[in-house]
Parts: sequence; C-alpha cells; structure tokens
Amino acid sequence: NNVRKKKVYEQQENEENPLRCPVKLYEFYLSKCPESVKTRNDVFYLQPERSCVPDSPVWYSTMPLPREALEKMLHRVKMVKEINVALLTS
Repeated sequence: NNVRKKKVYEQQENEENPLRCPVKLYEFYLSKCPESVKTRNDVFYLQPERSCVPDSPVWYSTMPLPREALEKMLHRVKMVKEINVALLTS
C-alpha cells in the first residue's frame, strides 16, 4: 500500500517581534483579502487591486496571481539573495 501521508507544517508565532512574525503577516494579508476568498484553499497569491491605497479595506482581487508573475517575482528574490551572498562573501 503506497499511500502518502499529508505533511503538516506548523509555523510558530514570533511574539517578540510581531512585525516580523509570519503568523501576524498572514493574518494581516487575509484581512486585506475579499471575504469570498478567505475560506478558499485553492488559491493563495492574489492579484493586487489596481486602485488601492494603504487605508483601503481590500488590497487584493479575487483573481489568482498568474503563475508567470509569481515565477518572475521569485526569480527576482533569488537574484537579490545571490547578489547579497556574493557581496557578503567577497
């Protein structure tokens, strides 16, 4: 029987520094999402609303971020990390 068990990962709350706490950041992200997507589990990264300001109650649309856009952002993050590592080790 080759049944895979679903892995569960637990993220601990950073009570010492709430501004760097992944749990608090996720809760804040959810607070800026439309109500209709808060209970969905088939989409995580949402497209930002085009006309939003910091005081807006909703920052994201109900549309998922396209895979290509996510890949582009992750590639940029990876490049910045590689540059920082190169600068620190040279």
